[in-house]
Amino acid sequence: MIFISIFILVESIMVFYPKQNLNSDCDYIIVLGALVNKTNISKSLQDRLDTCIEYLNKTKQEKMIIVSGGRGRGEDITEASAMKDYLVSKGINKDMIIMEDKSKTTKENFDFSKKIIENLSNKKIEDLKIKVITTDFHTLRSKIISRKSGYKQMSFYTSKSNSKLAILNYTREFFALISNIVLNY
Repeated sequence: MIFISIFILVESIMVFYPKQNLNSDCDYIIVLGALVNKTNISKSLQDRLDTCIEYLNKTKQEKMIIVSGGRGRGEDITEASAMKDYLVSKGINKDMIIMEDKSKTTKENFDFSKKIIENLSNKKIEDLKIKVITTDFHTLRSKIISRKSGYKQMSFYTSKSNSKLAILNYTREFFALISNIVLNY
């Protein structure tokens, strides 16, 4: 009964956590990586990238974009490289895209992107406004991890989960979030 109560509470927080913030300005955008199949971006990653383009179009802003993701199993190129190629093919200026191509986890996405942003801006990450593009189910855990990495001024603009996979994604994310809290990473 306790587990079910915790599960329902955490899932409710994840579902209702703010995800579509157009109102806050930002200094940098971070797009978190997702699966690349050999050299082709997955539907989930394409949705994140299309959401980034949508955000830029809606806000009429031209911001530096950090595409963050290394190379995992089954990936012939890094997620960052695939992401940059996709954004450029959709008309985003390649000079506005910076690749963070070493990360393997969400924590590393934020840690490695932080170093890049601080080097570019000559400011501490806590003094900068960061917009994070990810998938809706990933928002709460991303916020918790980013706070542990020193990010203070964060907002999100997220893609929607594939409706056929939403229950699976949110359930899996519950266990990832609990594991993250318990193991403190």
